Amino acid sequence: MANPLDLLDHVTRKVRAAAYNNPLYRLTLEQGPVPEALRLALPDPWPGNAVAGQALIAAEPGLFDERRPVPRLTLGHEWLRDLRAVGTERARRKAQGLLADWLSRKDHWQEASWRHASLGERIANWIGFYEFYAPDLPPETHAMLLASLTRQQRHLLRTLPDNLTLLDNLQAVKGLVYSGLALQDSEKCVSLALVALVRQLDQEFLPDGGHVARNPALLLQLLRYLVDIRAALRVAQIEPPPQLGPVIDRAIPALKLFRHGDGALALFHGGHEDSALILDALLTLSNAKARVARHLPEMGYERLTAGRSLLLADAAPPPDKPFDRAAHAGLLSFEFSVGRERLIANCGVGADMDASWRRAMAATAAHSTLTLADTNACALLASGGIGQRPRSLAAQRYEQDGTHYLDMMHDGYAPKFRTTYHRLLGLSADGEKLSGRETLVGPPGHDFAIRWHMHPAVQVSLSQGGQSAWLRLASGAGWKLTADSGDLALESSVYCGGLTPRRTMQLRLSGVTREGTSVVNWALVRERKS
Repeated sequence: MANPLDLLDHVTRKVRAAAYNNPLYRLTLEQGPVPEALRLALPDPWPGNAVAGQALIAAEPGLFDERRPVPRLTLGHEWLRDLRAVGTERARRKAQGLLADWLSRKDHWQEASWRHASLGERIANWIGFYEFYAPDLPPETHAMLLASLTRQQRHLLRTLPDNLTLLDNLQAVKGLVYSGLALQDSEKCVSLALVALVRQLDQEFLPDGGHVARNPALLLQLLRYLVDIRAALRVAQIEPPPQLGPVIDRAIPALKLFRHGDGALALFHGGHEDSALILDALLTLSNAKARVARHLPEMGYERLTAGRSLLLADAAPPPDKPFDRAAHAGLLSFEFSVGRERLIANCGVGADMDASWRRAMAATAAHSTLTLADTNACALLASGGIGQRPRSLAAQRYEQDGTHYLDMMHDGYAPKFRTTYHRLLGLSADGEKLSGRETLVGPPGHDFAIRWHMHPAVQVSLSQGGQSAWLRLASGAGWKLTADSGDLALESSVYCGGLTPRRTMQLRLSGVTREGTSVVNWALVRERKS
């Protein structure tokens, strides 16, 4: 039997296509004046990827050929940033050619490219990179571009719903703000945009500076849009909403919590490393001088530092609906780095992975934590999001004899296995020892596995007896992992922190629960040089 919600969505899409994809609706979008030039410059301040730009220049002349899959990033025309990063005349001509190609073949309503998020992103990018591609644009192309911008603005203004969330909402808001300031209908566009912005600020951003989706990379993306919107309003001498500045000021130290020594982000709840250059640019453009947060009680993360070592831990349940679409089941997982080198990680998830890959990377086993009976610590729905979730998850941190401790527990396995999981992590005062105590309380006979996923730069080998493992960083520093029980094995894994998945290894310690309480103690200790 078909899902009623799926049927409703299908009917809605059919009605939307019939309403928007016809000549009469296009005529209504063409009613009214079209500006001859932008009335306000709003340059994009973010660094692009020159390597990606060079690859784009070398690609086929048209990226919008129906016979080829449209790259994910072309719908919002973010590739303009990469071409600008190349900075050559050839790059500018490539941008002009791609824009002309789009205007001649794609300048009409389509479901994907005229989604509110794609529409807002494209409008903002056409305006933000105008000074890069437009100075010697052919007059007929320039007129087509401004006419298209005006039609897209009018459609976005007419159809923006009041229930958009996450990045979709901020992309649409940015498009309305930029087009209102640079084209026409300033008061109408900006007023609608700020209503949607304030609603999102109030609903999604937490008192500790975090975001309800619990994804560090998403927090970075959202902050970039908030900074851009604030800057555009200031250029136009429009006072930003009073909530905007404080949200940015609180979110910057929260985002810093997730930075490893290499400058990029930890991999939690669908996040990826992102560019350290982008993070640095954000810190500069935000004008925020706050220190790194040590813990985020509402967002649910902890950061322990000692010596050159850094421990980041997921210490809260998955996000609530509807913000759990990309959530992971990595309860109590952690990442560990030394200086600029990552040692232990979660698998992460690639930006272009399909649904099956994303679901696999969301599993508990794809995180550096404990898995019981090869089962996720909270249910992952096939359609995305979290089903059954833990009823209790608690964490506290303290210091004893110079060692920093993080004590955590969850009961995600209680409904099915009547078992609770406790994890105690300790980082020594000099940062050269990370210890763990894994405790399962429940009935006997359940298989469990503790995993440590390695960063691809780490070389791992088991001792001859298989009771310990040696971890060697690229710098040559060595660490030794030992455990007082269980069977230690070296297995393959995958690291999805960057643009493409990379092969890596994981250490897997397996055992079987005993009656009552089962305890495994382990330690990761830096090799002492003689």
